[in-house]
Parts: sequence; C-alpha cells; structure tokens
Amino acid sequence: MKTSKRWSALALAALLATGLAAGTAACSTTVSAREQLSDAEITARVKSKLTADPEVSAHNIDVDTNEGVVTLSGRVSDVGQKREAEKLARATDGVRSVINNLLVGDKTG
Repeated sequence: MKTSKRWSALALAALLATGLAAGTAACSTTVSAREQLSDAEITARVKSKLTADPEVSAHNIDVDTNEGVVTLSGRVSDVGQKREAEKLARATDGVRSVINNLLVGDKTG
C-alpha cells in the first residue's frame, strides 16, 4: 500500500507540474501583470468615453490596448466619427498613443 500511495503522489506531482508549465506557456507575455491591468483599465475608459459620446457610433468600434498604445478598429459612418473617436482615445489617462484603423462608410463588397 505504501508503494501505491507513493506512486499516486508522484503521478499527481507530475500532472501538476505539467499543468503549471502548460499554463505558464499559454499566458506568456512581455507585459507585466500591472501593465496588463492598466491596459484593461485604459480600454474600459476609452470604451466608456466612446459610448457616452453622442457623435460616435461606439458599438461598431473595437478598442485594444497594449502597453498604453490604443488601437481603434471597426467601421464608422463618417470621417467626423473617426476623428472624434481618436480624439477621445488620445484624451484618456494612460494612453501613450493611438493607432486609428477605423474604416469610414458602409461595408460594400
């Protein structure tokens, strides 16, 4: 029985080590946890500003933030909305720069 328990403990330890290694590899990033949280906060603040602004159609705009660099993507109806979205993003605390990839006009194919 002691040998069986020892093997069970070793097998469990091996499984845990494998899972930990796989989890660490899946979450690897050069961005610290503090920066990731800050990026998430920046994204939330930008989205909130876009949603509150009546000049911008926020539901068509995706906001991503990486190390303080905000990327806007999606589609807006006119150049004014594109400019306003960028202006709002730039005026958000923590934003280092903005990449405005918003497309203007209806999607035609």
